[in-house]
Amino acid sequence: MGNKKELKLAILAGLLLLTALIAYSFGTDSAPGPKPPLLASFTRLEGYQLTQQIDLAPEAYAMLRLDDYLFADYSGNNQVINLYIGLYYSAAQAYAAHSPLVCYPSQGWEIENRPAKRSLDVGPYVVNYEEIVTSYNDQRELVTYWYQAHDRSSTQVYRNKIDMAYNKIRNKDESHAFIRVSVPFTTNTRDQAQEATRHFIQAFLPRFIDYLDNSNS
Repeated sequence: MGNKKELKLAILAGLLLLTALIAYSFGTDSAPGPKPPLLASFTRLEGYQLTQQIDLAPEAYAMLRLDDYLFADYSGNNQVINLYIGLYYSAAQAYAAHSPLVCYPSQGWEIENRPAKRSLDVGPYVVNYEEIVTSYNDQRELVTYWYQAHDRSSTQVYRNKIDMAYNKIRNKDESHAFIRVSVPFTTNTRDQAQEATRHFIQAFLPRFIDYLDNSNS
């Protein structure tokens, strides 16, 4: 009985310490400097070429409280892939990103399945993401999305905030991003769309982590 009580107290103390750590980290001043423009930094990825930059509507840009973004189509490996990066310099914008579970239905798209949680090893990193299938008339897309705080990824806002707090202590930077990869497919090629998504993330993620690290140095 005594051991259980001590364990509960230890867990409570740990949670209080974590809460204090996050509050302290987010409460202290930081001065994140501007980073190189995403568009100029990601015109090419290994095996892929940016083919079209898509501009967000001014009201969408304001609603998302973005510091920078990239919304573009890439071509490579006989596949068209759409990439969205919503970049934020401060933890104050932790809740600014909008999940595809909200954005797609608001634009008339149907979500065909509950989000499936996946993970992917990319060299020394692990990407934790969610995957859904969306459809609009005869169009279907495999949509993959996650939060990225330097080399840490997550699918939940609260975990992303913890990752930001850790990064602020570790390297004095709390920049973070919401990332979405969309791949169109037909009924018979969902497996290929999943493989194309994984291949693209393998090419993209190390470059993006380098971008965050180098722009903070």
